[in-house]
Amino acid sequence: MLLKSIVMLGACLAVSNAYACKLSSGVSPFPVSSTAAVESAPEELKPPEVRVISVTRGVGTRHASCDDTGLLTLQVEWPRGTDYKVRDLGFQFRVVSGETAYALFPEGALAGKVEGRQAEFLFMWQDGPPAEQQPIRLEVEVRAVTQDHRLGPPTRFVLDAAPGQ
Repeated sequence: MLLKSIVMLGACLAVSNAYACKLSSGVSPFPVSSTAAVESAPEELKPPEVRVISVTRGVGTRHASCDDTGLLTLQVEWPRGTDYKVRDLGFQFRVVSGETAYALFPEGALAGKVEGRQAEFLFMWQDGPPAEQQPIRLEVEVRAVTQDHRLGPPTRFVLDAAPGQ
């Protein structure tokens, strides 16, 4: 009987691991040529407008497998008056000041979910329960990148999120 109980417990644990968080961010790598990055001419690319739509901190692992996931939703709006459309661009996100225990932004250019002149980016990290979370206070630079590796001028925004927010 004891052996049967141990086998059942092991099977339950294996099944619970199979149901790990499967959220999808919709963010993907943007293909950029391997040539060295070059600053674009001012008339080619402009700085994007960036809005923090939401920051959701993890609530722990009490309810579901994704409860310890932190979520950051950003909206990048591409200005009018350039030859590029937002769907033809990638965006680089780089922390320029501040520190956090979390790796929020992947390296390289990224493509988000595009609608009109806007791209939405969802970034996720393992945040843990509020008692274990670290504050997030960062200044982040965002710039457009073309496929031939030209860089637009950056825009900066501040990300400020206390634990348990």
